[in-house]
Amino acid sequence: MRLLVGNDWSEELAEPTGSTGWAVQRLVWFARDGDVLVLPVAPQEEFLAYVTSLTGTRRSSLTVVVPPPGRLGAGALTADRLADPRFLAALREAFAGRPVHEVFALWPDAVVADLADALGCPEALEGHDFLTQSGGLIGSSKAAFRALAAGAGVALPAGAVCADRRRAHRHVTRLLDEGSPVILKQDYGSGSDGNEILSRTPGLALRGARALRVLADSAALDAYLDERWDWLTEGGRHRVVVERYHPGSRAYFAEFWISDGGVRLGGHGEMRYRPLPDSQVMPAPDLDQAQLDDLVEGGRRLCVALHALGYRGVLSADAVVTPAGEVLFTEHNGRATGSTHIYEIVGKRVVGPGFGTDRILLERVWPEGWEAPSFAGALTRLRDSGHLYDPETRRGAVILAAYNTHRKGVMLCYVAEDLEAALHREESVSRLFAPALSA
Repeated sequence: MRLLVGNDWSEELAEPTGSTGWAVQRLVWFARDGDVLVLPVAPQEEFLAYVTSLTGTRRSSLTVVVPPPGRLGAGALTADRLADPRFLAALREAFAGRPVHEVFALWPDAVVADLADALGCPEALEGHDFLTQSGGLIGSSKAAFRALAAGAGVALPAGAVCADRRRAHRHVTRLLDEGSPVILKQDYGSGSDGNEILSRTPGLALRGARALRVLADSAALDAYLDERWDWLTEGGRHRVVVERYHPGSRAYFAEFWISDGGVRLGGHGEMRYRPLPDSQVMPAPDLDQAQLDDLVEGGRRLCVALHALGYRGVLSADAVVTPAGEVLFTEHNGRATGSTHIYEIVGKRVVGPGFGTDRILLERVWPEGWEAPSFAGALTRLRDSGHLYDPETRRGAVILAAYNTHRKGVMLCYVAEDLEAALHREESVSRLFAPALSA
């Protein structure tokens, strides 16, 4: 029996406030018959039934356990919730005497090791000892990434990791003087929201960052660092990455599964920005064989280094392909990402052997201006219009996530023979959810 844990961040990095628990319900995609799932909130039953209808997992065989609310309420799996004696008793009851042979968590956090210890199954969690020392944080640190990548011989953009403003000023100035824009990154920023771009000249297209700042001279850089250093370092807690920014680049990832048995390539794809992450295409399009080899080999080299340290779990190695054709690695993400369930389950299990040969996947963040009344409402509109994924034709839209009440929508993935067909399908689907925009 497996225990699946729907955690999505670490309290050691930031308070997980404001979460409603909809995003971590993607954990359901990984479920197999007999699994016990731990989620911060009860899953939307329509979503659970929909996913299991595609994966073939028997809904009746799954047990979902939700711990009592904790110090921050019920939106996230905080440490106090996972240690609650009532929750642990409910888990043991769900196990019904069955041994736990695997613990799988979305985020490799120390609290997952604590949970395995409390349940008496530390051996079921690969990398357990590493996690007890908060080792999982290494997989999300952009500063640690640059050190590991440099040591493993993985190609990087020019730059440096900076713990003080003087060092940051020196390296930003050096790159700007060489005629290059610079991207500054929070160590643990997520979804490009912790990045800002600096340039000597205006007009630079913004991609992969929350803001562009034009700094004409050293005095302007001083003023910028005065203003933003506390934000960049998250109150002085973390380091800052200074990196050459390559305008016109395209962003790709290669994702791996790191286990006691070694390193396995899971999948790869392209990430698209507008200017923050907007969509992704899998498998990775428009790369020649040498570039794809560089992407996969560089990512594998990074994973081998992390494997030697004791890291176990999913690791996405992110890179850009510059206009000159170079493959340069920019960060890693050590967790089950927003791509993992798409290529691993939707691609390989739902679409099947044709994934990557005669079928591609296009996933899109729910667009502004689109609106659905509920998960069931979105499902009905897609089904009635003929746009819902059809296992017979292996074409159509797959609903990837539970209903997001804030955005009033769901995440969609389009399965098609090529990107053009996927975009055409998306245009048709827009009429279901944004009639005013398509009128």
